[in-house]
Amino acid sequence: MLIIYFICGCVIGSFLCLVAERVPVGKSIVYPASHCSYCQTKLKIFELIPIISILFLRFRCRYCRHQLSWIYFFSELICGLICLNVSFKTIHPLYSLFFLLIGVVLSLTDIFYLIVEPKIFYLLSVILCIGHIYLALPVYLFTSLITFLSLLSLNFIFKNSIGGGDIVILTLWGALIGAKSLIFLLLIASSSGLIFLLFCRFVLKKTIRQLPFVPFLSIGLFVVFLCK
Repeated sequence: MLIIYFICGCVIGSFLCLVAERVPVGKSIVYPASHCSYCQTKLKIFELIPIISILFLRFRCRYCRHQLSWIYFFSELICGLICLNVSFKTIHPLYSLFFLLIGVVLSLTDIFYLIVEPKIFYLLSVILCIGHIYLALPVYLFTSLITFLSLLSLNFIFKNSIGGGDIVILTLWGALIGAKSLIFLLLIASSSGLIFLLFCRFVLKKTIRQLPFVPFLSIGLFVVFLCK
């Protein structure tokens, strides 16, 4: 049964990658069918199998041999592991899964385009809030307000220190998870982001000028849910 959860998660991860890649640039998620982003060749069914196909092809397009991004592989793997982890939860597993998958798709749009796509964020957030209220979970409005004002003040004092999309995300998540969990989330996000920057600087010898921060917020969110 666990393998089924993992496979379903991988399929979801593949779909979320498609959504994150197409929606911000106004493309349909239905048409055209999945194709190579470089040579535009339509992919065969066996080339769409999550994880297995990209490993079999050694991260290269079968037709033009262009290098494929590791993002596709990791999005499928991470979503598979998320579904696997949530399957062990006995309290609100679907809510937890939906919340974490929102983090994944927002992370992907941030990685691809350095934005928090409004069409994706607001639609999924409304659904999440409806589910939150339906399950009679606590809403931390004061935490949300303090978070918003604090981050806004930080951005005013230190120009462009945090993105507007990050502020909106943290404001919403603060209302849903509370102050203690939000502080823990920020600690994990900041630490993992710093480790990543140091790794790029001293190991890969690369300088990151614009860091997509949503992926690190999502790592923090996953750790918060893992510890619950």
